[in-house]
Amino acid sequence: MATPFVFEIVTPDKMLFEADNVVYVGCRALTGNLGLKAKHLPIIATLDVAPMKIEFEDGSVQKFAVCGGFLEMKDNKCTVLATIAEPGDEIDVARAESAKTRAEERLTARAADLDVKRAQLALKKALARLKVAGTN
Repeated sequence: MATPFVFEIVTPDKMLFEADNVVYVGCRALTGNLGLKAKHLPIIATLDVAPMKIEFEDGSVQKFAVCGGFLEMKDNKCTVLATIAEPGDEIDVARAESAKTRAEERLTARAADLDVKRAQLALKKALARLKVAGTN
């Protein structure tokens, strides 16, 4: 049986999630994919906009859409300071689909005043949300 560790997600407005029975965290940092288990070497990473997978001792899994922030793993505790994070079961799929469509339309039209980076980020966030919600 895998050794558990403490895990938490903190957003600017609240402690979003805490658990002491996590055995694995999978996420994407700006430098690439990360997989963390108990007794991982200390690390600080800047998080990308991507799904985050949490596995628990009992074998269950929970997913979050994480839209930037930082992760620290130290002394068998993993803390995520996220700009935005949403549990998969709380994602508004219709809203995410609408955001995806708007971003794709903006990127396709390429208006002269288009902020390309902003549109690409909006698309990336929408796709992460849809993937976590299980519709993508």
